[in-house]
Amino acid sequence: MKTLSEVYGYKKKAKKVNSKFLREMIEKELRLISEKALVDVNDGPDAVLAAASELVANQDALRAGTTDKAGPDDEKFQIVNKSVPAASLEPTQSEIGTGQSLLDQAGDKYGNLDRAIAGGKLASASGEFPILVYGNKVLDGHHRWSQFITTNPKAMVDVASLEAPGIEDADGALGLAHFINLALYGKSPTKPFKGENVYKMSKDDIKKMALEGMAETTPAKLAAAGLIDEPTPEAAAEHFATNLSNISGPGDHSRTSMPQAADAGDPTGLTQTPAAAKAGAINYLEPDSEDVQTQSEGKAITERWQKLAGLLND
Repeated sequence: MKTLSEVYGYKKKAKKVNSKFLREMIEKELRLISEKALVDVNDGPDAVLAAASELVANQDALRAGTTDKAGPDDEKFQIVNKSVPAASLEPTQSEIGTGQSLLDQAGDKYGNLDRAIAGGKLASASGEFPILVYGNKVLDGHHRWSQFITTNPKAMVDVASLEAPGIEDADGALGLAHFINLALYGKSPTKPFKGENVYKMSKDDIKKMALEGMAETTPAKLAAAGLIDEPTPEAAAEHFATNLSNISGPGDHSRTSMPQAADAGDPTGLTQTPAAAKAGAINYLEPDSEDVQTQSEGKAITERWQKLAGLLND
C-alpha cells in the first residue's frame, strides 16, 4: 500500500509523529472548526441588533465575504424587482399605525391616494421606493403596503425581493437586512411605533376614524376609479374600514426590530442590489473576525493537515 507521501508525489521523508503531537494537532483543529461566529442572521433581527456593537467593531469581517474560507460565491445575493398584488403580501411587523395608513388615504395626503389607486409605488419620508420583501413577507415598507390594502388591495405593487443563499425564512431575511446596514454603513437604525395600532381596532373604530379624517376629494376619486358606487364620505369610509379590518397579520416583530435601510444610508432603501452583494463581499454566513485573514490562515490550515498526514517535516 502506498503512503500519502507517495500518492501525492512528496519525495521528502515524512516525519513520524507521536500520539501526543497528533492529539494536540487534532484538538487545535477542532477548536478552530467550532469557533462561534459573530452572529447567525437566521436567528432574526433582534439577535443581529443585540450583536450590533460587536459587529461594527469587527466591520472588516462583515465585508470579508470574498476572502473567507468559502470564497465569494456562497454569499452573492441579489434584490429582484417585480410586481405583485398588494393582497398577496403579509407583514412581519406587529403594528400598523393609523396615521401612516388609514389617515393618509382618507385624507388624500402626499399624492398617495392617487398612487394607491394606480398601483406601483407610494411615497414616504425617505423617498419613493418599492416595498422590500422576502417571498411574500414584507421586510420594509409596512405602512406603504397597508395604504394599498386600505384603498386598493387588488393593486399591483412594486416590490424588491431579497433573494439570498443560506437565508432560511423571513426572520433570517430581517436579520440579513440589518447585517447589510451594519456592514455597509456601520449602523442599522430603527424607529419607534406611533399612533394607534390597526390590529387592535374594530371595523367600526376604523370607519369612524376614516370619516373624521376624510378629505373632500377622496370619495370622488374612489368613485371615479370604480372602487365605490357612490362618491360619499359614508361609502368611502365603509370601503376603507372593510379593507383595513381584513388586512393580513399581525407579524411577529415590533417596529423597533424593523430595518430602515434608507435611514442607515442606502440611497435606494435597499431596493437595488448593492455592489458589495453582487461581489459576494458581505460576509453574512457565519462571519468570523479571522475571515479577513483567510488567505494566510488557509495556507496554515493546509500545512497543519499535511503535517497530520505525514507529508511535511517541521
